[in-house]
Amino acid sequence: MSVLAPILVRMKGSLGYVVVGLAGLLTATVGAVAYRSIPPWGAVLAIIMVLAAAVFARTWQSWVGLGIYAGLWAVTTMVWSLNGPGGSVLIAQDALGVTWLVGAAVAIVVAAFVPVKLLVGDDVTP
Repeated sequence: MSVLAPILVRMKGSLGYVVVGLAGLLTATVGAVAYRSIPPWGAVLAIIMVLAAAVFARTWQSWVGLGIYAGLWAVTTMVWSLNGPGGSVLIAQDALGVTWLVGAAVAIVVAAFVPVKLLVGDDVTP
């Protein structure tokens, strides 16, 4: 078991980055579909979901995790805002769509400014 320990530790760290990346993909996809569900509360709830996931990513995997989360969220959101084959879009360029895009981006920035002491407490060194 001692030979596998270093490999398992590296795998655990890598798996954390994969989970944070999947969270970025998932929140972008769910938010792109759900922000119009109950105007304007669908957008508000989708933005809160992005904020919670961004705080989770920063807490668990620090700045690299937040960067992976934000990058995959941005790329996925960009794909969902492009015109589809029939000319349709998931994220429309109207007030509600802009609210979703700007609000979620601001939520990620807010997660970057949350103090480390709030995220990990006094007993853990970042």
